[in-house]
Amino acid sequence: MSYFIGVGGVILFQAVFSYAMILAGTGNGSFVGLGAMLMAVLGIPITAIANLVIIRSHRKNPATRYIGRLLLLALALPMAQLALLILVSVFRL
Repeated sequence: MSYFIGVGGVILFQAVFSYAMILAGTGNGSFVGLGAMLMAVLGIPITAIANLVIIRSHRKNPATRYIGRLLLLALALPMAQLALLILVSVFRL
């Protein structure tokens, strides 16, 4: 169950968020959609592999500390994409 949520759920969340960022950044002449797509292409597999390694290393004696690591790692990509969207809209890049 932890693999399903920790890896599969994170992949689904990041894919949906990335798709929303791509749609939000299209049509205004900026490259936000392209940047969000490129971040997602690299970020989603890296996050999935890192979450898999973290879950496997804490499989024998699970601790609540690694849940915080998984959450921070899962939110890194969406926050970077959101920062890109905010930077472009604020500075009109």
